[in-house]
Amino acid sequence: GLCIGWAAPMIPRLMSKDSHIPMTSDEISWLVSILSAGCIGGVILLLFMTKSSGRKLIMIITSIINIISWILVIFATTIEVLYVSRFLFGVAIVLSFAIVPTYLTEISEVTIRGILSSLPQLFFNIGAVIEYCTIPYVSYTLVGVISIVFPIISLIILMFIPESPYFLIYTGRETEAEKSLMKLRGKSKREDILEELTSIKKVAEESKNIKTAPIKDIFLIRSNRRGLIIVLVLVGLQQFCGQLAVISYTTQIFENTSSSLNADMSVIILGCVQTMASIIMSSVVDRLGRRPLLLSSISGLTISCLLMGIYFYLDYNTDYDLSPVFWLPITSIILYMSSFCLALGILPYTILGEIMPMNVKGLTASIAFMLHALTGLLMTKLFQIMTDEIGPDSPFWLFFAFNVAGTIFTYFYLPETMKKTFTEIYQELNDDSYPRNIKRVKEFPEIG
Repeated sequence: GLCIGWAAPMIPRLMSKDSHIPMTSDEISWLVSILSAGCIGGVILLLFMTKSSGRKLIMIITSIINIISWILVIFATTIEVLYVSRFLFGVAIVLSFAIVPTYLTEISEVTIRGILSSLPQLFFNIGAVIEYCTIPYVSYTLVGVISIVFPIISLIILMFIPESPYFLIYTGRETEAEKSLMKLRGKSKREDILEELTSIKKVAEESKNIKTAPIKDIFLIRSNRRGLIIVLVLVGLQQFCGQLAVISYTTQIFENTSSSLNADMSVIILGCVQTMASIIMSSVVDRLGRRPLLLSSISGLTISCLLMGIYFYLDYNTDYDLSPVFWLPITSIILYMSSFCLALGILPYTILGEIMPMNVKGLTASIAFMLHALTGLLMTKLFQIMTDEIGPDSPFWLFFAFNVAGTIFTYFYLPETMKKTFTEIYQELNDDSYPRNIKRVKEFPEIG
């Protein structure tokens, strides 16, 4: 969250005349895009580390990478050093988003698993808000000093937390797993954790017996193929909707409007609303279902992109006085980010876990991560090019088109997966009548 949030308020400073590292619009677009290139490197690194390295070790490595990256930011005097720091941030993002949820799932009790699984997205938004609140008001160097404190604290804490009991059992270190589980549950006797330990052993043993399917099985088996298409469309839409570009260029977007609202203050308000949306999402995700949430989420993105496209078109291509609707840009972007956090920001990977069988889940996740990184690289670069060459409204028309397509796809092709067994989902995807067999008209269940 810190490294993502750093870009939006820092870009205007780096492009200003008194910047200690003067940057052009094209160089800024590469500064933003290279984060996604780092994500590609992170995916490749993750493929070699996941099975052989413990969750704790990978999280420690992630913190060290973040510390190195912030050191580079603090002492950077050239564009190239900033590029390297952003690439490393991209590596760290993939490692953290892949491992932290896994670790939380493996150490948590069933009753709090849902809440814990939503924490990464929440803290991601909190990190962004910290950057939004500090960058406009402190020096460049002090921003880096404040930011580096958090991965240092994280590294210190990680030194003392226990390794995942599941990973320890999986790698044959049963005695260490017992100690880890007792520490996590606050128990002093082995008998108190014996039942849970037995359950973990059973799951670990089942996982060992699952052989990774050959890549052809993803494409040749009908349910796998259909599941892969659903996952890749949703993961691709996470970037094609423009989220990374919008969050990276938020301050610039507000500065390009005729609104009387201060751009920095608008970004701070946006970050706070984004955080609140993540909290709300965590409380309703297991109550409303995947389809209603995703349809609401993508529809909100569609409406906000339409409003921003219209606003910027009128602002830059006509003589209309838009001062009466000065509130429209920030309202539209708030709707945009709230809608993204509501479902599209996290549910594609939840659906991946529910829709793909165990023997192809890891391979599917790797493909999805790679697609996410590549599309992020494409859209962040494209945003600046379209803004400079065509106009500030043009990226939002593109995002609008992708969101319309995403809404249509979700409505017609996404089955509801909440509270269904994998067998039920498999049968639905494998049915000859798919996608006609999807129940599309469904009321929102009552919350309570």
